[in-house]
Amino acid sequence: MKNKFLLLPLLCFFPLLAHAHVQWFVTPEQMKDVSLPLDTVSLVMTLFVLACVAVAVLLTRYSGTSPITEKLLCRTPPVDHRVYMFYFMAVMTVFFVMILLQGGFLAPNLILPENLLPLGAFLQAAIVVCATFSVSLAGIVLLVTTLIVVILFPSISINYLFELGALGIFMVLNGPVISKVDQWLIPAGNPERAWKLSVRILRMGIGLQLVILAFVEKLAQPGLGLVFVEMYPFYNFFPALGLDQVTNLHFIYFIGICEFALGTMLMLGIASRLVLAALAAAFTTTAIIHGVHEILGHLPIFAAAVVLLFECVNEPKRLPVSTSPAKPQGKLNPQAV
Repeated sequence: MKNKFLLLPLLCFFPLLAHAHVQWFVTPEQMKDVSLPLDTVSLVMTLFVLACVAVAVLLTRYSGTSPITEKLLCRTPPVDHRVYMFYFMAVMTVFFVMILLQGGFLAPNLILPENLLPLGAFLQAAIVVCATFSVSLAGIVLLVTTLIVVILFPSISINYLFELGALGIFMVLNGPVISKVDQWLIPAGNPERAWKLSVRILRMGIGLQLVILAFVEKLAQPGLGLVFVEMYPFYNFFPALGLDQVTNLHFIYFIGICEFALGTMLMLGIASRLVLAALAAAFTTTAIIHGVHEILGHLPIFAAAVVLLFECVNEPKRLPVSTSPAKPQGKLNPQAV
């Protein structure tokens, strides 16, 4: 049992594997009328997550304790921004092409009325076509599409608004990095400043989206998450560790506070690379478990995560070093020689 508890820090971010978008699998009509348990188990979980957050902050905020940690978590590799943009646009283009081929619209639970299906297809096709010659224009079309999502799906658009908006702004600001047309259309400015601003917006948008999903689908409406965990009971790993007192509702609470913590840290730029590494591992694992459906739905997240993983770093602070002069060990008396 003692060795099992030693595994808990490694499993801190495992709850994210229970899928960020629960409503892709569970409809609001299936939601159960339940409340989260507020007991000793929940308190211990909360303290555990806070402790993990504190460790993550210490690892990335201060250097000098471990050169390896500083190199992995606090340094930006010298990669040309064009490499990131080519990757980002390739993944985004594949996403919209696959959605078009399936006849869908952005996400599984965004189902357009039949009379608006041509509009959805046109907007997504426009993003793909524009991306071939103008990344910034494709970003503008994505922002327009996001606005239409808000108008058509007011009740659930909050689950996508900040993610799609951040992706669109990132494309608009960085079109000139790889697009000759955008270099001609957009007046010359400070590309380095635009890149840093767009990365910050992308980081904050993805982080805020995680916070919203944690609140909407887990903490505020635990019945949604409960149905999902009952569909896939292997996600609640606590009984396998001998912690039978951790029920599925406790696990939903654990999912929610972990996702809320990671989203808040990413949004605020705290331990960014460590958070993104956890997110990348989580989404990769869910892709393996749930297959192509999961991979396609999260392609925009994969596109953003790789850019953020290498570009979002925390400048470390040096640990304070004592500056008091060393005490002399003693001086030779020349007259004593």
